[in-house]
Amino acid sequence: MRKKLQIYISSTYYDLIEERHTAVEAVLQAGHIPAGIEQSFKESPMKIRKRWIDESDVYVLILGGFYGLTLPDESKSYIHWEYEYAGEAGKPRFAFVVTDEALRQKPYDFAAIEYYREFQEFKQSVMEQIPIYYVEDVRHIKMVLHDQLPAYAARDDLYGWVSGKDVLDVQKLLEENARLKAELEKNK
Repeated sequence: MRKKLQIYISSTYYDLIEERHTAVEAVLQAGHIPAGIEQSFKESPMKIRKRWIDESDVYVLILGGFYGLTLPDESKSYIHWEYEYAGEAGKPRFAFVVTDEALRQKPYDFAAIEYYREFQEFKQSVMEQIPIYYVEDVRHIKMVLHDQLPAYAARDDLYGWVSGKDVLDVQKLLEENARLKAELEKNK
């Protein structure tokens, strides 16, 4: 039975558009489901992030040079919160860290960013806690995801999404459901 994993992709947005796009494309090419916050929704940003991380099987962080938008109380950035929440939720996590050389190719002055110290502390903690892969070129993202996702898909503790047509004995499940339903009614 083939399962599709839902992969939550977290990063700052404007400075990492190409990296995010490459990650989404690689996840789709591997036959899995990418998730992330690109659109605006009627739900609160925190509520939807929490729900999508909860529903995802794996959390992937892409770190560039920005700390990102901070929560309303300015205690931490949204990506920092997502990273910590995914860890608390027990999600397997790994990160891509864009190298300084690759960052120099971008049209941003990363040394002059707001929350520079907070970003450096966050980046250091990520590098100490979870597996990281350095990104010099977006092709590295594609290669790593191509190599890593099959191992995650093979894990028994990650349920993913399974097509109904792949369920081996649907009739047996329907009969068991009917039996349990009748038993429940009888006990009421």
